Amino acid sequence: MDSVFSWFLVNPARAMVAISIFLTLSVGWAEYGGRSSGGSGWLTLARMSIGLVWTVATAGVAAIFGGVGAFFGYLALQALICIVTPMLLVEAM
Repeated sequence: MDSVFSWFLVNPARAMVAISIFLTLSVGWAEYGGRSSGGSGWLTLARMSIGLVWTVATAGVAAIFGGVGAFFGYLALQALICIVTPMLLVEAM
């Protein structure tokens, strides 16, 4: 278990990505549960808005700990997790 924590501490952006995955799945589950009661997608819209800020913050942390390549890599990864995945989840429902 110690190796898992040390892996996250090498670059804190890894923990930020894990948090993003959890939040995206939580919002998707909430939207899925609310679709029968008239869910309108506001949760997903809020997730994408906050996710945009979180994407830039994660990329900044990655740049500090990993350089320019990590910046663009985590920027693309977080854009997929925080922006594209919620859109696809809502579209599939």
